[in-house]
Amino acid sequence: MKNQLERVFSSKTRVKLLTLFLRNPDQPFYVRELTRKLKERINSIRRELENLSKMGLLTNQRKNFKRYYQVNKSFYLLKEFQALFLKGATTSKERLADRLKKTGRVKYACLSGMFTKSPARVDFFIVGDVKKNKLTPIIKELEKEQGQEINYTVMPTSEFDYRLELGDRFLLSVINNEKIELLGSLDGEDK
Repeated sequence: MKNQLERVFSSKTRVKLLTLFLRNPDQPFYVRELTRKLKERINSIRRELENLSKMGLLTNQRKNFKRYYQVNKSFYLLKEFQALFLKGATTSKERLADRLKKTGRVKYACLSGMFTKSPARVDFFIVGDVKKNKLTPIIKELEKEQGQEINYTVMPTSEFDYRLELGDRFLLSVINNEKIELLGSLDGEDK
């Protein structure tokens, strides 16, 4: 099934590039690196990089015999594009929640970090008893969709409760930062 952004932008390579660049606006990338990360053909990558550069969204510079591309921070629609891709490039919340329910007994799950542009130290956080062989395909699909590696944590409920009681820094980074709750809630009310 085509991503909504692919329908609007008509090129899955362009959507992958925009997703990667807009989620990492301070990071420069070179062409071969992009082909490996996005698993797309070099000619498609080059064509879309040229289109995005002509549009003014990307800048490029040559360094050590490589051409590096990076987000143009003065692009007049940058904030709008980032908001669009932050919302639109993520798998639908309901679909992801339904798939998570089939992985085991999930007490709580949320998206944070790169999905919300928060400083949380994890992108996908799950509390409960989850079967790894059922979770792995979900993670791989998210990584493919986002065009980058997803930093995720699965924590048994007993460990979560213990670490929460101790005021664990990692947990507080998830709890106190912006998140998209998928299943359950941290205030004790299940969704």
